[in-house]
Amino acid sequence: MKKTVPLISDRILQLVIFLSINSLFILKYVPRTGINSIIVCIVYITFILVSYFLSNKYMPLVSRTKIKISYWAITGLAIIGIGCLLYIVDPYKLRIDRWSSLSCFWDSLLQGNFPYAAHTHLRINSFTSAFPFWLLVSFPFYLLGDVGYELIFFLLITALALRYYFSSYHKAFFFLALLLVSPAYWYEISARSDSLSNGLFVFMIILWYLKSNRTLDNSFLVSIMFCGLIASTRLSAVLPIAIFFFQQYLNLPLKRKIIFPTLVLGVAFLFLSPFIFWDTNKWPFFEHNPFMAQTGNGNIYFLLIMIILGIILSLHWKSAPKIFSHISLFVFIFMLGSQFVCIYTAGGGNLFSEAISDISYTTLALPYCLAYLTTDFKFEKQTGVNEIAI
Repeated sequence: MKKTVPLISDRILQLVIFLSINSLFILKYVPRTGINSIIVCIVYITFILVSYFLSNKYMPLVSRTKIKISYWAITGLAIIGIGCLLYIVDPYKLRIDRWSSLSCFWDSLLQGNFPYAAHTHLRINSFTSAFPFWLLVSFPFYLLGDVGYELIFFLLITALALRYYFSSYHKAFFFLALLLVSPAYWYEISARSDSLSNGLFVFMIILWYLKSNRTLDNSFLVSIMFCGLIASTRLSAVLPIAIFFFQQYLNLPLKRKIIFPTLVLGVAFLFLSPFIFWDTNKWPFFEHNPFMAQTGNGNIYFLLIMIILGIILSLHWKSAPKIFSHISLFVFIFMLGSQFVCIYTAGGGNLFSEAISDISYTTLALPYCLAYLTTDFKFEKQTGVNEIAI
């Protein structure tokens, strides 16, 4: 039987996704500096492609010790860089309010007020969109004086998770280097956005499942807990875990098929219940809640298309690289497509219209895109090297 050759390889597809995400940020934000964004975009794409292929050729020649030192060195430098940006950028001058939606929530709650009615620093009709568990994650950093410190924490644990999953400093270094040369990542840092941190949280859970050979069947109760927690962060966080688990869910016995979504929703409800029943006379939750912000620009036709695509992709993976590729593709199409829906709904504008679309959601595809590109790399000359210990 003749073997069919795909029209486009997963490697090329993921490179296109990676370059597309970062090119969008360059084209949107570089013009504000007065520099020609087209030239910057061409230089960036050329730099990434040359670096990518040179890395494949020369990185295997670098010793494990040197790569290990370099890995923790760039992690440390990145943490310092994040700290500098948090210090330099005045959050109250930002036109992005994700950081203040977290801070204002806790300001309001600690004053005894209904927190989902607290508006951000930008406008009185902008409210917190995060679900309760993610707000709990932000609380320690709020107590430290800046929810932006969460960005440092998630970079550090991501660095540890990469080393754990890949069991190779070469591959962990490659992933982290690609992340740190992404304009999209540094935009998230400059804007004090917690969106990608939320995405990395889900990504690390999936890495743990893959590394430890866990499934929905052999870790049923643990999966309920994690899925409930993820559902208590943001709706966008559910997308990767749904693609990851759907195939396994279909193989469950009927009883477990019923129990699983019921208990997942139950966990999410437990986190929301204090706010639902905050005031049973006025029921403020039904006037101000995170669902309003996260589902306000939906389109039923687009949603149906994405559900069909999600089912197809979730049913056709048998390896870690494939699930990384499929999640990356789905999240990228979903997030970019939803911005076109916003533009269509608004009756005009483009991807770079500040008040209409938000390209930063496309960064949620980055962890899976980079994971595929990293897994796809073959460091043949490093065979036989034991890289178990951190």
